Amino acid sequence: MSNAAGFIGGMLKIKPLLTFDDDSHKIVAFEKVRSLKKAYSRVEELLAAELAKVNYPVKAWVIHANDPDAAMAWQADLKQKFPQVPFEISYFGPVIGTHLGEKAIAVAWIQDLSRTTK
Repeated sequence: MSNAAGFIGGMLKIKPLLTFDDDSHKIVAFEKVRSLKKAYSRVEELLAAELAKVNYPVKAWVIHANDPDAAMAWQADLKQKFPQVPFEISYFGPVIGTHLGEKAIAVAWIQDLSRTTK
């Protein structure tokens, strides 16, 4: 986002939801919501939809940019909502954190190969 778009978005409490684009291998904005609470809720909806589609175990991370307290709080909430998914906490490195901004937070999930039955 440009500086102007970021400033206006901040004033309107617009939170861009980002995802990895499989074709371009880039992080792209795919949706915008107003308020952090709605952003958390939307990400939880996306995780629930993905879990309903897959037939394998998943593991997940709450990833933060210099906000471990928010990460721990969201992790506790997610563990209650998705008890079948192990959640860990990680952090964005300095390069990605600089681009996302301080206090950015995310959830990432992948197939848990350590729990996959053969």
